[in-house]
Amino acid sequence: MPRGRPRKFDRDKALHDAMLVFWRNGYHATSMPDLCAAMGIDVKSLYAAFGSKEKLYVEAVDLYMKASNDLLWAHLKTGGKEGIRELLLATSQVMTDSGSHPVGCWITMAQIDEDMPPPVAATIRKARYDWLGVVRAHLEAAISKGELDTSADLDALTRFYVGIVQAIGVQAHDGAKQAEMDGLVGIAMANWPLSTA
Repeated sequence: MPRGRPRKFDRDKALHDAMLVFWRNGYHATSMPDLCAAMGIDVKSLYAAFGSKEKLYVEAVDLYMKASNDLLWAHLKTGGKEGIRELLLATSQVMTDSGSHPVGCWITMAQIDEDMPPPVAATIRKARYDWLGVVRAHLEAAISKGELDTSADLDALTRFYVGIVQAIGVQAHDGAKQAEMDGLVGIAMANWPLSTA
C-alpha cells in the first residue's frame, strides 16, 4: 500500500517550541502566525499534525506536566519531609533559571477566563488539581511511615505546600532570585509537623 508523505519536521521539537510560545504569551495572546514561526511549519502542517490551536495547547500542557514530573515532582520519591524539601528546592532552581525556558511556572501563571475554550480551561484546572493529589498522597505515605504526625491536617498541609510551589512560580516570574526562593523554602519546611510516634 502506498504510504502517506512523511512530515518534513520533528513533531516533538515542534511541540516543545509551541509550549514555550504558550508559556511566554498565554493562550489568547498566542496567534497562529506566532506558533507557525516558532515551530517552523505552515498553518496547514500545524492543523494536520495537531488538529487545532486548542488541541496543540492541551498537548503542550501534557508535555509540560511530564517534564515537571521529571524535574520536580520526582523528588518526592525521597520520602517524608526531605522529599518535600527537595521538591521545593528543585522548584526554586528550575523556576528561576532562564537558560532554556521562561522563568516562573506556566501552569500557575496560566490565566483562565470566560473566553477560554472549555478544553483548555479544563486542562489547566486538571493540571493544578493533579498537583494536590500528588502532594496529598506523599503526605499520607509520610504518616503511614511515622514521618509525619498523625494529627496533621492533611488538607491544609497539602494546599500549603502546593501553594509554596505556586508562590515560587509567581515570584520567579516577577524576578525573584533562587537564593530568595531558597529562603522561602526554609521557612516553609519549618512548618512541617513533627511526628509524635
